[in-house]
Amino acid sequence: MILLVQNDAEYEVDLRAMIGAFFLGEKVRTAKPDEVAQYDKEMFSQIDIMITALFDEKNTSIRMEEKGRVLYSAYVYGDYTDRKRYRNKLKLAIYRLLSEYTGRSLPWGSLTGMRPTKIASAALAKGKSASEIVDYYNYTYDASEEKAKLATDVAIKEREIIETVNPITDYCLYVGIPFCPTRCLYCSFAAYPINEYESKVDEYIDTLKQELQYISFLNRNRNLVAIYIGGGTPTSLSAKQLDELMTCINESFDLSSLREYTVEAGRPDSIKKDKLEVLKKRGCTRISINPQTMNADTLRTIGRAHSPAEVKWAMKEARKQGFDNINMDLIAGLPGETISDMEYTLSEIRKLDPESLTVHSLALKRTAVLNQRYGEFKNEINKDMDQMLSLAAERAKNAGMEPYYLYRQKNIAGNLENVGYAKKGHECIYNVLIMEEKLDTFAAGAGGITRLLSIEDGEIVRIDRVENVKNVDEFITRIDEMLERLSVGVDSRSLL
Repeated sequence: MILLVQNDAEYEVDLRAMIGAFFLGEKVRTAKPDEVAQYDKEMFSQIDIMITALFDEKNTSIRMEEKGRVLYSAYVYGDYTDRKRYRNKLKLAIYRLLSEYTGRSLPWGSLTGMRPTKIASAALAKGKSASEIVDYYNYTYDASEEKAKLATDVAIKEREIIETVNPITDYCLYVGIPFCPTRCLYCSFAAYPINEYESKVDEYIDTLKQELQYISFLNRNRNLVAIYIGGGTPTSLSAKQLDELMTCINESFDLSSLREYTVEAGRPDSIKKDKLEVLKKRGCTRISINPQTMNADTLRTIGRAHSPAEVKWAMKEARKQGFDNINMDLIAGLPGETISDMEYTLSEIRKLDPESLTVHSLALKRTAVLNQRYGEFKNEINKDMDQMLSLAAERAKNAGMEPYYLYRQKNIAGNLENVGYAKKGHECIYNVLIMEEKLDTFAAGAGGITRLLSIEDGEIVRIDRVENVKNVDEFITRIDEMLERLSVGVDSRSLL
């Protein structure tokens, strides 16, 4: 157990994030100094590492102890109440302390947070050059040149896409299908086994159609630029159900300004010829077929019900149906996998020649089965996944793809990242816009989160979230409440 001792919890989230980056899955307990003074011998015996941060308005002292022996200490000078100026200095100090203790350097250094590209985007807006931005990442966060350049390249690509939309007149639509064939080991999404909820699916779609029609009404004078049907696994629905849902979308919304229509086909075992025919017929322009790995043993370990052969069949059948924009998802660091396994998967994917590739770093999500059974898989997870990510970047480049999309999740070993690569002209517009929050996104379905921008004098001044309930049964019975929430959210924001 790691004990984090603080006399002020102002920076607890930042300190926890940095500790978690070095010690994936380790329990972190917090306490105040006076509470530690009351610990007995038995309690101290449970503590492997103790990190103490004592704040005052002149400086902060940081100390790391192992079994009562002080190993490292540092001071961070400045007024800790000035969060804007102080936060990065503190994080860099704790990062260097942990790096010294573990003998490891993290590729992103002390930089935490979901959107590492945000810094590069802001710097580009101020007219900074790419080399200046890379230097800033290096100096401020101890980030590697590779990661600093990645963030900068992605920010440049994102800006190209963002500049083509208007936040006042344009919007995106997300449609959530919270059903899956089975639950994967690493998944934390609110997804329900389709075989157990089969009797509820038609009622869910009927309710979803009500919400879609209302969203269309709220945006009757605006331009829908991107649709994303995700989940869950949308293709766990039958062909008839998919057709009913997509027909509703086509009839409810003005699609004359639509630039992209994505459906997460996701699980190869859920893809059938008749479903692909429906997707094509109803206007889907982009699908995602997600193997995660091409190693059969790993697929069984993580609870995927498909085989590598089914991935190849699904790609071949999708091409037959005329799909010319296909994404594939992979996960680096799956239990039991090594760099050789990743190399094999990338070689197999290269033969299938998708238009885009999204490479995720394995995250230990709080509600995932993997987290609950972490002790069982702890020694099988390759905690240094950066070599896998670098290999994926190299292979993506060789396939004519460039990085265009980058984000992170909590509890990724090594504080690593998820990256989307695409051939020119095949970047997912929705992915960029939802991540950078530069456009309204209306989300329909259980667990959907609508994001509404408030704009004044052409500047985004606030982003409001309107959340639907996650439970399928509650979504069905409380749909009027969901529509009311949406109405209030739209009425309370400004578009000036």
